[in-house]
Amino acid sequence: MCCTIEDLITTARRMAELGLVIGSFGNVSCRQDDRILITPTCLDYSRMEPADLVTLDLAGKKLAGGREPSSEFRLHVAIYSARPDAQAIVHTHSAHALALSLVATELPMLTEEMEYGIGGNVPVAPFVPAGTQELADQAADILKGIPSKALILARHGVVGFGQSLNEALLICQLVERNAKIYLLTQPR
Repeated sequence: MCCTIEDLITTARRMAELGLVIGSFGNVSCRQDDRILITPTCLDYSRMEPADLVTLDLAGKKLAGGREPSSEFRLHVAIYSARPDAQAIVHTHSAHALALSLVATELPMLTEEMEYGIGGNVPVAPFVPAGTQELADQAADILKGIPSKALILARHGVVGFGQSLNEALLICQLVERNAKIYLLTQPR
């Protein structure tokens, strides 16, 4: 098992504390054998309790939980299917990565931390409306063919994944930090 309920809530709250999301935007999940534990839709992370989390099967069907899953549950399901090495996913709406998505088609590997932490350049997926199967399919298709553990969704945010929630959150932090470095180095 990749994580506990407490790990998932802690990661979601940490994501907000780090300024990678505001309000209830973004989402967090982890794979638990043949199930996915995911944050619910439209609930501020500071108020999230264990009973609020949602359990899905690997096809995205709700198995347990009193709330509805994140509107991006399709994105998580598709990534878990496309990348067997993904055991945890963090999806942020961080400002610098979002800004980069408006002016670039990828975040090049700028630093050693990107090389070691993320695994390569981070592509920017073309804009597709949030919460759609089209977004999920596009993200999965892009991530299938690259070594990177992250993807920037145009006008939307970052998806990072890893073997643990800590790694997935670190990936999102690295993308945000390197997006800021990239933007700071561009001519004005």
